[in-house]
Amino acid sequence: MLPVSPITQIQLDRFKIYEQSLSVGQSARICDDFMFPTGLPVPFKLGFTSAIVCIEGDFRAVINQIELEASRGDIIITQYGSIVESIKSSDNFRTISMVFTDSSQSRLFNRPAQEMGNWLSHRSIPLTIHLDETQLQRYVHLYELVKELHGEAASALKEEIVKGFISMSVASFLSIPQMTDAHLRPSGTLSRQEEVFLRFKDDLQIYAGRERTVQFYADRLCITAKHFSRLIRQASGKLPMEHIRRYVIIEAKTLLRSSDLTIHEIADALNFPTDSFFCRYFKQDTGMSPTDYRNFL
Repeated sequence: MLPVSPITQIQLDRFKIYEQSLSVGQSARICDDFMFPTGLPVPFKLGFTSAIVCIEGDFRAVINQIELEASRGDIIITQYGSIVESIKSSDNFRTISMVFTDSSQSRLFNRPAQEMGNWLSHRSIPLTIHLDETQLQRYVHLYELVKELHGEAASALKEEIVKGFISMSVASFLSIPQMTDAHLRPSGTLSRQEEVFLRFKDDLQIYAGRERTVQFYADRLCITAKHFSRLIRQASGKLPMEHIRRYVIIEAKTLLRSSDLTIHEIADALNFPTDSFFCRYFKQDTGMSPTDYRNFL
């Protein structure tokens, strides 16, 4: 099981997911009234995986340094740990959205994905798919039928209906041939440094809140820290520690502005040995102490 980020529940709470959404306990929700909160400070880290089907309006975002646009019929799938750098949607933006915790994503989403093609192999690359008008209308009709069945079903059967819809959704998404170039490219066509960099970004989304050493990420790929650093710099123009610091600071900022945790509790959550070490680390990057940053918001 993947480590649980201290941001996970905070990020779920930041998004508006109404109580009438279809759910599988606390691990997955499906709704047609998913809303991005207004005035959400960026960048922030997603504490969940989401699959958003755009029904109306449009949406623009930069996620993991990748520019994304969506309008009617587009699907955007972003995985747990993704860094959202900017986000904007039109006033008439409507979706059918599935939101998963990371453990339920592995159980409900990744397994059929592996069976039908390794399309979600890199969690750092958002997946985009397009439904034509016929496919979209069919999917909306399916959702409306499931929603009706869910409302009429006995309580003991409601979760099974939702699980069935999730399985059908995943299978239908993965059977659509139109995909982004990033997912169509087989890994064999990537250079060695590109593949290592993508895997490093994948690991950062999971482990940056607890691990800050280059050696840890090099060990994950079974190569020396020196060779790892050289490959990352060739692929990105930056050293691994620059990428690590960026993720850690984003995690720290999110906790400072989105929780009531004390500085000590945040330092502990991010695996800093002392409060003072965390404060120096944060100030070196931002120019202000964690307390000053929180008070400035």
